[in-house]
Amino acid sequence: MTKMKDFLRSVIIVIIIICGIAVYFGHYMLNVAVRPESDRRHQLDSCYARVYNKYPEMQIWHDSLVAKGNLRDTFLLADDGTKRHGLILRHDSLSNGTSLVLHGYDDNAVIMMRYFYMHYEVLGRDVIVPEHFNHGLSDGDHIRFGWLDRLDIKNLWIPLAHQLWPKQDIVVHGLSMGGAITMFTSGEEFADSLRVKAFIEDCGYSSTWDELVYQLKADYGMPSFPILNIADWFSFFRFGWDFKGSDAVKQVAKCKKPMLFIHGDADDFVPTDMVFKCYEAKKDGYKELWIVPGAAHARSIHENWDEYCERCEEFINRVEAIQ
Repeated sequence: MTKMKDFLRSVIIVIIIICGIAVYFGHYMLNVAVRPESDRRHQLDSCYARVYNKYPEMQIWHDSLVAKGNLRDTFLLADDGTKRHGLILRHDSLSNGTSLVLHGYDDNAVIMMRYFYMHYEVLGRDVIVPEHFNHGLSDGDHIRFGWLDRLDIKNLWIPLAHQLWPKQDIVVHGLSMGGAITMFTSGEEFADSLRVKAFIEDCGYSSTWDELVYQLKADYGMPSFPILNIADWFSFFRFGWDFKGSDAVKQVAKCKKPMLFIHGDADDFVPTDMVFKCYEAKKDGYKELWIVPGAAHARSIHENWDEYCERCEEFINRVEAIQ
């Protein structure tokens, strides 16, 4: 009997130790994901330097916009009292429409310069480039993987775009986490008066859960259970959102507006398979899918500039023709 009690006591101790380790690593995983050591998203000077080093023509263009007063900063106040920063690029005369350009994880508006150059110069559209919670000059204490950021797009940035250009149609175009935000936003309802017409998502993930499951295995060689489940629980109780709930597939399934899906077939950060789940989930409304040969994560525009611009322009033109 004594041996049995000792055995059970040992089993209980082992279980407690294992649970303690799982809780520790779950909390650690949450902090790694939502509070990464990298702070590049706030280091604007180094981001400008990165862009200008790769694309010197962007510095000339950016400086000319600033000199002419066609580019300015703006800050908006969210319902929770925190500030959101964004860039506004407006033409001197009537443009072809309005575009919202959404950046990715641990990035900022600066990193999206070639994207908003395309919308402004090539497509001839006015542009707003929001910076998400805890990115760039926006307030925040953690990265929300886009789920709650969709509400900023819906409640702050789209109304601002309509206020500035009330007669223009709005297109939302996002990259990586910005692509996920685009899909998250697409499942929301908008008044017809806001003129939200179409969405372009580039290499967004099918859900925060799916992306973290993939990253946990790719980076650490670990299964999702129980560590990610515990991290998910912590996220819900600390920040008010959870990984499984931030689901692009479910949001896209509710979207009736046109959408262009773009993904590189060599993407090893957000697996290409994810785009098929999202594309197939969209049952209502016009849709297009472009799988870019040889393109790694977030490289489609840089390695296929002309075709990228053409496909976005043709998609927007088709949307205008069918509506």
